[in-house]
Amino acid sequence: MAKIIIIGAGTGGLVAGVYARKSGYDTVIYEKNAVPGGECTGWDREGCHIDNCIHWLMGTLPGSGLYDIWKTTGALGDGIEVLRLDNMYSSELNGERITLWADIERTRREMLALSPEDAVEINDLLDAAKLAEKVEIPATKPPEQMNLAELLHMAFRSRATLKLFKKYSGMDTQDLMNKFRHPLLKAVLSDFCTKESLAHSFPMSYGNFTGSDGGVPRGGSRAMALRMSERFKSLGGTLATNCPVEKVVIKGNRAVGVELSNGKTDDADFVICACDTDFTFNKLLPPGYMPGILREMYDNREAYPVYGMFQAAYLTDSPADALGGDVNIEAGEARFAEFASDRINVRNFAGEPDFAPKGKQIVQAMLGMTESGYDYWREIYEDKEKYARKKAEIAAAIMRVIEERFPEYKGKMKLIDAWTPMTYKRYCNAYKGYNQAFMITKKSRPNPYPPAFVEGVDNVLLCGQWLNPPGGLPGAATSGKFAIMRLNKALNRKIRL
Repeated sequence: MAKIIIIGAGTGGLVAGVYARKSGYDTVIYEKNAVPGGECTGWDREGCHIDNCIHWLMGTLPGSGLYDIWKTTGALGDGIEVLRLDNMYSSELNGERITLWADIERTRREMLALSPEDAVEINDLLDAAKLAEKVEIPATKPPEQMNLAELLHMAFRSRATLKLFKKYSGMDTQDLMNKFRHPLLKAVLSDFCTKESLAHSFPMSYGNFTGSDGGVPRGGSRAMALRMSERFKSLGGTLATNCPVEKVVIKGNRAVGVELSNGKTDDADFVICACDTDFTFNKLLPPGYMPGILREMYDNREAYPVYGMFQAAYLTDSPADALGGDVNIEAGEARFAEFASDRINVRNFAGEPDFAPKGKQIVQAMLGMTESGYDYWREIYEDKEKYARKKAEIAAAIMRVIEERFPEYKGKMKLIDAWTPMTYKRYCNAYKGYNQAFMITKKSRPNPYPPAFVEGVDNVLLCGQWLNPPGGLPGAATSGKFAIMRLNKALNRKIRL
């Protein structure tokens, strides 16, 4: 049977690995880090666990194609508890607070009480979110492999999606914000979606959450990634960690294998690059192989922006949940530069008591940045002492803001770690240190999705979140499954996955 080498054990690579083994291929995954998962990960500090990825996971309800992927790969399934959240997040501004509840009518009542003058727009927005509860991410098979009946069925299942696209055609989140008068309602929108993102992004996301699909697998991101890697290995796959790939070896118009950082080579019939596409086409493959749409994305920074984040984790000497879920508050003194957001997202892990010693909990904070912040951190990173001091300085300012807003934590917080775009650059080779993919804006071209096969090399495929902007776990997962289905189709192998 043909041998497949997959570069990268992130979500896309692990999903591709599982489906490759289920298709009977001899499969090896090479991962540069000691732990699989890519950006779906977490790490330990001072006897605590820091979760890096999942706020809530799409596809946690049985009955969807996405759930089938999660169950097939071991991410979800029998015996794996999913924590159901009663709200998506809260936003505060000028002493007022709005919560996006799982009960959408409760949110409606709160918003109408806050700003009766915005009643028409509030009802319109939340009605759109209710419509989005019916939206399902296509995850059964690639569209080009569907027969007429399947295409018609997908079109039928996509009615809500198409209605939302039409409703918000030509609008971005800033345009949507401009419809509202109350500043807190504007903040609620931009606290989740960047102002440049398309206007349907917010109602689509909130509707997915209120449709009872927003849950968090017990144990968080790293535990989920480890379950997926164990499923891959249980099927006979080989996972080689601490084993970076230097390049894909090409002879003529075919890849013959990969060269590893230790100088060894490994032959393969097919190679799947399941990593950051900037790294793929500037390290693993010559830049000339980059698809035109991807080149456009990298060149047109205004149409396809990326972002950055400063994040910090604190051990809090209290088990109490003073937040009530994710909360977005004013950054105040913690806003350290023009490229930094004036808002901070704060969340705790009171629902995961094993993440901290008994009687304590982890509180994490995220301060967003535009992509220009990457150059700032890259320069500071050259001086490791300066880099450490700056991280500590910003983390201390964030802690003061949190303690002022939530006095229950005052004097009880201790910084245990802080990380920046350079963390994602170092750990995942992430373009400009961003842990998602390009944002699609009003200036983007329609259907900006790169092809799965690399033109000019007959046997190299791509998968991962960068093929499905704006990225995230669902896009990475579906791309991994679809990569194997496309490979099976190319080899005329009729395998039902």
